[in-house]
Amino acid sequence: MRRIIWAMVLVLGLTSSATDATELAVTVDDLPAHGPLPPDGQRLAVAQRLIAVLKRHAVPQVVGFVNGGQLQDHPERTDIVRLWRQAGFPVGNHTFSHLDINRVTAAEYIADIERNEALLAEVAGGQWVRVFRYPYLHEGENAETREAVRRWLAAHGYTIAPVTVTFEDWAWNDAYARCAARRDAGAIAWLKQSFLEAAVSRLTWSQAAAEITFGRPIRQILLLHVGAFDAVMMNDLLEVYQKAGVKMVGLDTAMADPVYQLKTDEVWQGESTFLLQVARARGVRIPTVPEISLEKLRTMCP
Repeated sequence: MRRIIWAMVLVLGLTSSATDATELAVTVDDLPAHGPLPPDGQRLAVAQRLIAVLKRHAVPQVVGFVNGGQLQDHPERTDIVRLWRQAGFPVGNHTFSHLDINRVTAAEYIADIERNEALLAEVAGGQWVRVFRYPYLHEGENAETREAVRRWLAAHGYTIAPVTVTFEDWAWNDAYARCAARRDAGAIAWLKQSFLEAAVSRLTWSQAAAEITFGRPIRQILLLHVGAFDAVMMNDLLEVYQKAGVKMVGLDTAMADPVYQLKTDEVWQGESTFLLQVARARGVRIPTVPEISLEKLRTMCP
């Protein structure tokens, strides 16, 4: 694994000169739990491992975005949200049901956000922050729905947490659970290497896209999930980034970058990161997003 880490560091070192100056905020979706577990895995242990690594690397203000519906179905997972708060990390709103805005009305979507507020108040008291993350990074396929939800969020004091760096980390969790069940060491080794390669290539892409779109480096915002494989890989991931000169910052610090004041009027289908939205709105040609081997991940260790 050490050879993998240093190989990834070298890759990052060969990217643009902006790499050493990159500031990166880490955010985690789908608290209290995401994805399947490997054999004998436990949800609380996953969260404890993830939190321990984040604390050891002194990653600040890691906002965890909560789906309260999980706590209704699994009350024991309340301990995970409380553990997150006890670690000094904020929690934000990710809707109650991990709802897809493209499948419901604006009123139904807003009601689900409000329902999650009540749960957050119960679990975190006054210690949750009015920061919202759209599930699936879907913001509405039509302008009316998108604008209705945006207006409601603004009127209720919410900040929308954008994403500039994502590499479909969730897809590795499913494959890992299957491969761990088969005790396939070779497959797990490939999962570890490909996870780091994807993380590096997508950060490098985000750096290049920001330089082209804005003419300068921006503070980047990384999306991860509270999954079992994320917990396994978090230490190596942070070592790769930090040894390459990436500085970890809190979400508030990242969003103080003036670029996040920009709002686009376009609508789109499917997932879209902040960088893609702005580049599309401005008609800027940016590099193609590096592909992830999702089909291989779906079919590994059947």
